[in-house]
Amino acid sequence: MKKQILKSLVILLIIAMMSALLPINMVKAANPTNPKFEVTSAEGKAGEKVTVEVKLTEDTVFEDLTLAVDYDSTKLAVESEENDVILGENVSNLFGGKSIAQAGRVEFQAIDAQGEDTFTVKAGTVLTIRFKILEGVAGSTELSLKYDTTYTQLGKATIKSIVPVTGISLDKTMLELTKGEETTLVATVKPENATEDKTVTWNTTNANVATVSENGVVKAIGAGTTTIVAKVGEVEATCTVTVKSPMTGIELSETEVELVKGQTKKIEVKFIPGDTRDDRTVIWETSDKNVVEVENGVLKGIKAGEATITAKVGTFTQTVKVNVKEYPLEGIVAWTEKEEIDINEKLPIEIATNPANTTDSLNLEFTSSDEKIATVDDKGVITGVSQGEATITVVANEKYTQTIKIAVTDKVLEDEDNNNQEEIKDEEEKETTEAIEEKETTSVLPKTADIAIGAVVFIMIVAGAGAIYIIRKNKKLNN
Repeated sequence: MKKQILKSLVILLIIAMMSALLPINMVKAANPTNPKFEVTSAEGKAGEKVTVEVKLTEDTVFEDLTLAVDYDSTKLAVESEENDVILGENVSNLFGGKSIAQAGRVEFQAIDAQGEDTFTVKAGTVLTIRFKILEGVAGSTELSLKYDTTYTQLGKATIKSIVPVTGISLDKTMLELTKGEETTLVATVKPENATEDKTVTWNTTNANVATVSENGVVKAIGAGTTTIVAKVGEVEATCTVTVKSPMTGIELSETEVELVKGQTKKIEVKFIPGDTRDDRTVIWETSDKNVVEVENGVLKGIKAGEATITAKVGTFTQTVKVNVKEYPLEGIVAWTEKEEIDINEKLPIEIATNPANTTDSLNLEFTSSDEKIATVDDKGVITGVSQGEATITVVANEKYTQTIKIAVTDKVLEDEDNNNQEEIKDEEEKETTEAIEEKETTSVLPKTADIAIGAVVFIMIVAGAGAIYIIRKNKKLNN
C-alpha cells in the first residue's frame, strides 16, 4: 500500500513539473518566424547621403526583436550611429537599442522594457538609416534585411548611385549640305558611365533651312544657315549647318524685243531655283553695239537692224533677239497761230514732223530776214521789234526748210510794269473820287457855297471819268 501511494506521488510530481514547463514552450512559440518587414530603396549621386527605411507592415507580437541590414562597405557608409540610425516611434519605448556591430551591418535589438515575456510592435517605420554613397561609386548596391539571431533574410533593396551627365559632344560641329540631302549626327554623352537620363533632344534654329529628327537625322530644306542643337538635361552641343541650293539655270523676262531707235527696255533675270545662293553676277553682251547697246540688262536701240543680247551667269546663258526700227525724217511743217503781231509781242512757232513718229533728231535752226522788224530765238519764239514785214526761216537737219511771213504793226504792246502802273493810277483816281464825294456829303458850308463846290466836283468827276475812259480804250486797242 505504501509503495502504491509513493508511486502516485511521483506521477503527480512529474505531471506538475510538465505543467510548469508547458507555458514556457507556448511563449517561445509567440516569436514569429517570418514577420512582415520590408526595406525601401533609394538613389542619389556619389558623395551624397540617401535615406532608407525598415518598415513593419502589420502589428506583430514578439518575444524579442533582432534586425540587421547588411550593405557593401566599399560602396556605402553609415558615418554616425546617433544621427544616421534613428528608431521609429513604434519601438522607441522598448528596452534595447541600435548598434553597428561591424562595418557592413546595421543591427537593432530590443526586448520589452517592463520585463514582459512578449510585446507588440505596431506597424510603421522601425528604423531609418542614412547611407552615404562613396565617391566614384556607380550603379546599384544591394541591401539585405535580416531577422532574428539566425539572421534569416526577409527582403532586399537597392541604393542606386546616379552618375550625372556632365557634357555632350557631336561627331560634327559644321556641315555643308545640298538642298534635299540628308545626314545623321551622332551624339556622345559624357561620362560614359553616366546613369542619369541620357535621352538626347534635338532642335533646329531654322526649319526652313534644315530639319532634324529625334534620331539626329538632318535634312537640308533650303539655302541658308541654321544651327542644330543636341541637348541632355542642362548641357548641349551644336552643329552649324550650311545648305546650298545649286543654280540649275536662268531665265530672261523677254526672248524677243522690238525697239525704236533711242528707245530703252530693261531685261530681268530669273535664277533657278529662286533660293540659290550661288554667284548671281550677270555678264551682258551684244552681238552688234551699233544696233543695240546693253548695260546692266538695259537695252537701247541705236540704229535700225537686228542684234542678239546674251546674258551669262556662270555656265548658264540665255539670249534675246532684238529688232531696232527707225523712222527717218521726211519733212517738217512750221506755222504760227497768227500772221500779225504788235511791237514787243511774242509768238511761238509750231512744228510738225513727217512722219509724226520720226526717230531722227530735228536739229532746228531759226533765222529772221530782218531782225530790225522781228527777231526769233533758238527756241522758235518770234518777237516784234518795229513796224514792217519779215520772213522767219525754219531749217531741220540742214535739209528741210519752211518759211513764215510775219507782219509787225505800229502798236506798242506795253510791258507788265506799265500795266501795273496804269492799274495803280486807276485805283488812286477812284480813291480820290470817293474822298471828294465823302467830303461833299459831310460839308458844313453855306448852301450857296455848297452849290459852287458841287459844280466844281461834278466837273472834276466828268473830267476824271473821261480820262479813265480814254486810257482804258487806248489799252483795249493796244491789246
